[in-house]
Amino acid sequence: MARILIVGAGDIGGHLAVQLAAAGHSVWGLRRSDKPVGDGVTLIQADVADTETLQNLPDNLDILVYCVASPVFSKEGYHAYYYRGLRHILKALKGQKLQRAFFVSSSSVYHQMDGEWVDETSETRPSSFAGKEMLAAEEALLKADVPGTVVRFTGIYGPGRTRMIEQARQGGHCDPEPPVWTNRIHRDDCVGVLKFMIEQTLAGKSLEPVYLATDDEPATLFDVLEWMKDRIGDVEPDHDLPEASRRANRRCSNKRLHELGYELQYRNYREGYDLLLTEMGLV
Repeated sequence: MARILIVGAGDIGGHLAVQLAAAGHSVWGLRRSDKPVGDGVTLIQADVADTETLQNLPDNLDILVYCVASPVFSKEGYHAYYYRGLRHILKALKGQKLQRAFFVSSSSVYHQMDGEWVDETSETRPSSFAGKEMLAAEEALLKADVPGTVVRFTGIYGPGRTRMIEQARQGGHCDPEPPVWTNRIHRDDCVGVLKFMIEQTLAGKSLEPVYLATDDEPATLFDVLEWMKDRIGDVEPDHDLPEASRRANRRCSNKRLHELGYELQYRNYREGYDLLLTEMGLV
């Protein structure tokens, strides 16, 4: 069994930690709060932005998963918690012979905004501070003296991540033309992807340095909203979403993820959101 450190044991990291512990691994979950992570997971209360709190990390680790969320949406916050935070952790673990370190990144590193298809080989020239800081953190990992893999998730939805559903309930509308393409992945598949990659690593399989993790079906914002409104039925009158024109507009390919062998639990937005709508009592 492996020794695994999950840095950022929140929604995705916390569920991953619990599943890995249930599989028999020794798992530590690092988070800022003192709230327990879950059964079988040893809590480390620390802050990646404060090196003084990172003095007593476990040794002889096999796997590192860096899965933090910046507490503030700002350039300074992203720089502190993604780029600098990752470097702090790597420095604190220097000398340990990790089999692999994973960095949870985002499709915000892409700059394409005209409906283009993108994959792991596509150029990345982000203009937003979020994309720039994510890309800098990716590069920091891939240049580090440790086997590293970056996982770029697209729009994450699932329990507690229901913003799109609320927009549909409130009559959110987006014109069908020109199409605004969106990409998403269910929270459970985010956990599943990371767990699968860890299992592949521990089995001695090789991984690529970058994976784009998304479901099988990019969909237009118009199609997603109209499908939701049809399923819910009782929604408010249509009104234009003011931010629709500012959304990322690209189509993300998951071919490399499929080639690795991962099987999605929710292959498209209909499968994932239908379950959410049912659990919320809206259908």
